[in-house]
Amino acid sequence: MRDETWYRQLKKSPLNPPSWIFPIVWPILYIAIIASGLIYVQRGGSIKTTGFGYYMIAWILNLSWSPIYFTYKMTGISFIVILLMIVFIYLTINEFYTTSKLASYLLIPYLIWVSFASYLNGYIYFMN
Repeated sequence: MRDETWYRQLKKSPLNPPSWIFPIVWPILYIAIIASGLIYVQRGGSIKTTGFGYYMIAWILNLSWSPIYFTYKMTGISFIVILLMIVFIYLTINEFYTTSKLASYLLIPYLIWVSFASYLNGYIYFMN
């Protein structure tokens, strides 16, 4: 469960976007992420490849980040998780590229957003 009071009281980056941005950005990114995985498999990639393994690890890290951050308020652990997400998204992009450039390109906005989110997470961790 998200504790809005806790989050509101944190010292946030001056670049922190307004809260209404997140429910717009994430569904778009999720559509691109799912499309990327489907295109990768349809274009000959297998769910048994290293690339798809990286893709799944990035998903698991993504799904684990919110509870770690908002439910358990472990901003340091969530910062490590989000940095690992960046690594696995990058590895996925590189692996998907050889099978499907489109599948690879669809993950670039995800990598950019998560990189920005890691800055926001890091700012909160180090400044609070």
